[in-house]
Amino acid sequence: MYQKLSFTDVLAAIIQKVEANKGWRCYDNVPTDAPMPFYHAEMIGSIPEKSKTMMKDRYQAVIHVYAEGSSGSVKVFEAIHKLEETLTEDIELPDGYEMILQVPNGVSQILDEADGSKHAVIGYDFVIFSGYKVKI
Repeated sequence: MYQKLSFTDVLAAIIQKVEANKGWRCYDNVPTDAPMPFYHAEMIGSIPEKSKTMMKDRYQAVIHVYAEGSSGSVKVFEAIHKLEETLTEDIELPDGYEMILQVPNGVSQILDEADGSKHAVIGYDFVIFSGYKVKI
């Protein structure tokens, strides 16, 4: 039986991968006093991927990168590079699911915050295999 993976499992896997590889915090809900630099991961949604033989879904996420802006954009660029490097490795999924594609969609924005910090937004797509379709 086909069981679609919950988006919360994918979000948790993203957070775990980012925190394990770089030692920087990655939040799903950012505390008010979070020390910089840090990441904030959020799910945009999931849609079924068309396939004649496989059950697979595309999970779309954005990861926000927050860094000090006192030295221009250098700190946020370094944090973006570290994130991209970390996510060259597949996130770890629960048993029974397999990563087919994990790809960045690029930096969509770099913003100057009111407190002088920088904030970048990077999109990611994760296509996850859940099982094979069977004809009877």
